[in-house]
Amino acid sequence: MLFQKKRERFRENLVTAFEVPRDLACRETIVTLTGHKQAVIENYRNIIKFTEEEIVISTYSGKLAILGKKLEILWYTAEEMTIEGCISRIISDF
Repeated sequence: MLFQKKRERFRENLVTAFEVPRDLACRETIVTLTGHKQAVIENYRNIIKFTEEEIVISTYSGKLAILGKKLEILWYTAEEMTIEGCISRIISDF
């Protein structure tokens, strides 16, 4: 646990010193919502579950669940995905 805290502190100092965007250096997940119809997820690991009512995504810091109706993944790459449908909730367990 101590090693992990030191590693996080080191990363934070590196981000500050080199002015690197935090999401790139720390692999933080970025969720961008456009109303309640579209979500863009960046910096994720993989898709755990995919149904029309629920999409669960593994991120570098936990899980992210997107709940709604008629959900679909329009496109995805190794780093980013776009989800459309009637999004009612986003639950994070970070």
